Amino acid sequence: MKHFIGEINTYIGESEISTMVKFKTEGDPFDYLDSIASKFWGDENQYEFDVGMYNFGDRVAGVGRWQEVDADTYNKVSIIVEVRND
Repeated sequence: MKHFIGEINTYIGESEISTMVKFKTEGDPFDYLDSIASKFWGDENQYEFDVGMYNFGDRVAGVGRWQEVDADTYNKVSIIVEVRND
């Protein structure tokens, strides 16, 4: 099993937002992230071949970069999302 840190690139209108994820897979990391991106905002989407992203109507998601890491690093990485309402 290989360990990875990766990102899902998302766009809401003109704004790009990258979501960091960590994952383990024995297969191709691109395929794994592509599976996540295809369901990022639900099951109803249309794949846009020209940009390689999934269109969910007013939002899109696609595979970003990834990096293989060792198991120790993987277990030490903590990704925390802070939600604020300023």
